[in-house]
Amino acid sequence: MYIHQIYISDEPAGQLPAALNQAVQSVNQNVQHTQHVIYFKETLREWIMQNYGAEMLKAFDKLVPYAFKADLARYLLLYKLGGWYFDISTRVINPVNRIDDNIDMIAFMDLFHQQGIPVAYCNGILYAKAGSPILEKLIDYVCYNISHEIRGRTTLAATGPVALGHILAQEGANHRILTGSFMDLTPTHPRKNRGYVFHDGFLFALHKGENMGGDLSAFGAKGTNNYLQLYQERKEYDPNIHVSPELSCKNAA
Repeated sequence: MYIHQIYISDEPAGQLPAALNQAVQSVNQNVQHTQHVIYFKETLREWIMQNYGAEMLKAFDKLVPYAFKADLARYLLLYKLGGWYFDISTRVINPVNRIDDNIDMIAFMDLFHQQGIPVAYCNGILYAKAGSPILEKLIDYVCYNISHEIRGRTTLAATGPVALGHILAQEGANHRILTGSFMDLTPTHPRKNRGYVFHDGFLFALHKGENMGGDLSAFGAKGTNNYLQLYQERKEYDPNIHVSPELSCKNAA
């Protein structure tokens, strides 16, 4: 069982800020696995090139916000290798061991999606089997958005939770999906303390603190960028990189 995590920064690879390292250790200690890999920027690019080819790497490179790059990359990793993906700032607080073989995917409904968005699933924690048909369709959908420079109505639409929710709404009934909620744990307090909760009430993990903006600078991260700012400035895509509109999961190398 793989655990995949991603840290994209312009800083030299191999070193995480202390706060993020603590979060990583919580994942490592509480989730059963055989291999735990943190993918840094250049190793991630090399992996995409080796496993999906040059056109998919162009799609990754065309995305300017590092958070959007990480969105695409997590789907590619899970489709090829299966296992768990955790955002680098997520803290697991209760252990989860073996996943039943009949479970195709684990996903958490995002209860904070904006008005007018029918459904969204937080992609900060995902579990999927390798070769997942859901991930195949999701990768194709995201690649279409990238190649056509589609922005969507929110920052989460083109590559993130809204995209995941769109595909799960279409395909979820055809697969065995264990779901939960990404929700406020203290909704009546100024600090909401958001977490990942299975539908039986089992509290799995804590999200990074709210009001931390669109980057990881609050955790001491350097060399990153802010997806909220880039979206507001309409700079999500590199106009000098052109991605084939025919790019899909299966026609990539």
